[in-house]
Amino acid sequence: MPRVYLVMLMTTLVIGLGNPILTDDGVGIYTARFVEQALPGDADVEVVELAVGGLGLMETMIGYERAIIIDAIWSPREKVGRVVCFDAGDLPETMNSASAHDADLPTALSVGRRLGALLPPNKNIQIVGITAREVLEFGAEPTPPVAAAVPEAAEAVFDLLGYTPDIDIRSLSPADCWRI
Repeated sequence: MPRVYLVMLMTTLVIGLGNPILTDDGVGIYTARFVEQALPGDADVEVVELAVGGLGLMETMIGYERAIIIDAIWSPREKVGRVVCFDAGDLPETMNSASAHDADLPTALSVGRRLGALLPPNKNIQIVGITAREVLEFGAEPTPPVAAAVPEAAEAVFDLLGYTPDIDIRSLSPADCWRI
């Protein structure tokens, strides 16, 4: 007789990606901290901070119906500090795609699905990107244009979640989020 497994998927995972000791690269983590502070108490949302590539990111999404990934996106200097939103199916190439030790997110999702991992479909994986340039330089806080984009990025996450923040995001102190 075949075994039947009951699997309960959790609802939504918000992932702040980055490395907070690399100047602008920590912006995903900083934005996730804003989101977490402003989430309504009854929100069915989990917020995590990660500094991993495609495979680790894919594994973190297992068991969720939906994921919102917040991350820095490298851009030319004149476009730094913009907030862009798109689905995983529209992912551009990333710096991790050339690594022999990891896979880019689209490849990792494909492998995970082929192996039977319960992952959200691409249309349920949204990316909130903050354009940045100083992603490889050591620094304890983001550059001014990237820091200024954090409230807008947090508001974009709330729009995707369909929640109203419990507090005015623009009243939060960015410096409170720059901790490592």
